[in-house]
Amino acid sequence: MQEIVLVLSLAAIAAVAVAFLAVLRRLEPAAGGGGPTGSVDALRGRILWGAVIAGAAIAVATLLPWPHAVPAGPGVVPVHVRASMWAWELDRVELPIGVPVVFHATSTDVNHGFGVFDPGGRLLFQTQAMPGWVNKVAWTFTEPGRYRVLCLEYCGLAHHGMMAEFEVRGTS
Repeated sequence: MQEIVLVLSLAAIAAVAVAFLAVLRRLEPAAGGGGPTGSVDALRGRILWGAVIAGAAIAVATLLPWPHAVPAGPGVVPVHVRASMWAWELDRVELPIGVPVVFHATSTDVNHGFGVFDPGGRLLFQTQAMPGWVNKVAWTFTEPGRYRVLCLEYCGLAHHGMMAEFEVRGTS
């Protein structure tokens, strides 16, 4: 699905660029010689194409790692997460360091934002927990400590208290 969205987005961007270029080509200099000269027009064209190429390179470079494959098989630790107003239920509260963990997030009622924060309070990753759907997100923890789960999507009056914690420890 994400590949389709990426391709459609790039196609839409290309269509807008073609339309923009078509309009640029139809522009005529103002009467009386006040329009751009050939060298200014050529410079404008080089700047435009430079911006298009730079934009495409930035888009590809930032989107290249996505969509990422969620690992499966032996050695992967699954964690099933269920959200409901206004609590998180995780089937594991102790996780290993250095092993891929796949969170399977769903909801029993409304959309919730499953956000995991490291012991220092920095957001590591997030995904949506939605009713009737399981979103998967993979993470390999590299530091031990107590990690916090907060809801990142307003879900009602007690949204601010919707939190859980789990511990990451060295493998034994």
